[in-house]
Amino acid sequence: MQKASLKHKPRESVRENGGGHAKSVRDVDFVYETSGAETVYLCGDFNDWHPTSLRMIGNAEEGLWEKRLTLPPGRYEYKFFVDGKWIHDPGAQPTTPNPFGTLNSIVEVKP
Repeated sequence: MQKASLKHKPRESVRENGGGHAKSVRDVDFVYETSGAETVYLCGDFNDWHPTSLRMIGNAEEGLWEKRLTLPPGRYEYKFFVDGKWIHDPGAQPTTPNPFGTLNSIVEVKP
């Protein structure tokens, strides 16, 4: 059985961009639970949908995979790339259809 969840951390960071202006960002934890997966990646708007650039930390024995991203406020579409297959986050609401006839999950990072 597959289960996924998205956890927003309340911790907020303020970072300075190149122009000397502070920008608010938030840490967002993505968590994917499944039995039997060998490799799990996180893909979305935040990494131009590169399927193998954000490997999640975990292992097949525990069935728990995690990745923390620091993101500026905004709306992001994402999916998991599990053993070469695209999987939307069934625990995330809302979702949106994509051009491939499947669903993308949505996370909204609040300011």
